[in-house]
Amino acid sequence: MPKKWILPGLLMPMLLIAEPDTSQENMLLESGGQALIVRSVAIGDPKAAIAGWFRSEPNAEFEKLTAGTFDGKRSYELSDFFNTSLIFSGAQSDRNGITAFYSPWQDAILLAKTEGDGINRRVVDFAFLTGETFRGEKFQGSLEVVTPKETPLSIALWRAYAATLDHFNALFPIDGVPDLKKWETVDPAVEFSNIRLRAAARTILAKKLMIDGNQSNLANCLMALRVLQNGDESRLQKFFAMPDPVGLRAAMGKIPAAIRRNIEPVFSLVTVDASLFAYLNPGAPRFVFIVSVDKNNKFGLEWFDLNDAAALYRAWEVAK
Repeated sequence: MPKKWILPGLLMPMLLIAEPDTSQENMLLESGGQALIVRSVAIGDPKAAIAGWFRSEPNAEFEKLTAGTFDGKRSYELSDFFNTSLIFSGAQSDRNGITAFYSPWQDAILLAKTEGDGINRRVVDFAFLTGETFRGEKFQGSLEVVTPKETPLSIALWRAYAATLDHFNALFPIDGVPDLKKWETVDPAVEFSNIRLRAAARTILAKKLMIDGNQSNLANCLMALRVLQNGDESRLQKFFAMPDPVGLRAAMGKIPAAIRRNIEPVFSLVTVDASLFAYLNPGAPRFVFIVSVDKNNKFGLEWFDLNDAAALYRAWEVAK
């Protein structure tokens, strides 16, 4: 017997709605609500979340594919994927739909084809792909999203998210065909192995912050976290001493307190001369907060809404 899902009274992080009629709008909301529940469970227990949402055959395939990420009942890599992913919904019909989880931090996307009525829909097919494969690019094995060198972290996130969302919208318009046949020739094991390159790199970076030699960096990460959670403008202005030409510190007041108070670290990159930390609220991962610390221990702040990624990336390209 499939589990029953109860729709939460929340709006999904991202709905791709192109003037849908009422029935399509309802299907999108149902799809997004269901995905929100799956995602919230998957952050702590990905195996249980997938088993409750997938039908038996695709669930067995998913378990086999991801078995190597588990240490007992825990899969840090999958939990991190769901913790940092946003939800896309598109291509809805009376009986089928497409839902996706996309993490720009791993540049990986889990596409799911659902079948059934309303909130009782279950996954009958899936594709777990690198962002490159999904977007029709060649996978280069690059860790640029995880450890950016060519561009700032924010730019790497904007570029990956905007390009992926745009491609998803083009492939799965609301009145489009909800199927995953395009990726039937992709080898799932090879694809997931490529995804794990970035997932494992993120795990290594997270563990590196916890070693004894990084105590001062860990302290900086946690101090910045407390100041951001508090949100007091005077404390923000005093703590983040680097120049702030666009007024991001003062604009922190636009972030709802409920989102700000529940942010947590999701990224760290420590070098000899500087360190970089990023935070988000798993309940609203579209809001990203990035803290930089220079060799003089001065703190800088950048934050943005991933919903604005396309516009932000275009502005950066023009300003180069």
